[in-house]
Amino acid sequence: MQTEAKHSLSGSVIHTDAPQDHDGEGKDFAPTDLLASSLGTCVITIMGIEAKRRGWDLGKIKIDVYKTMTSKGPRKIKSLALDIFMPSELDSEKYKILKRTAEDCPVKLNLEVSMDIKLSWH
Repeated sequence: MQTEAKHSLSGSVIHTDAPQDHDGEGKDFAPTDLLASSLGTCVITIMGIEAKRRGWDLGKIKIDVYKTMTSKGPRKIKSLALDIFMPSELDSEKYKILKRTAEDCPVKLNLEVSMDIKLSWH
């Protein structure tokens, strides 16, 4: 139930474990947790890229990701909800641009055809 994935260029390692409710020990991220985390980190990354290109100091962003699994049929992710907490010092124009940029996150664009995704901005 436990796996290890090693990034070939950096040597960084990620461990996974099946969740306790699915025959695992739940000691590490489940593979579906990594998928959910990929969405959150992609949103932050793509906003960071946009801010860097425009010469903006983005400050700290926090994203809480909530994953809901299906309860019937094949086990899969039913929905992902992100609570995105933006720095309060961002002006409204930058905020609008970054919100629009987040909608183009490649992970989101790939996932939204197979599950519900909701981004909530704070």
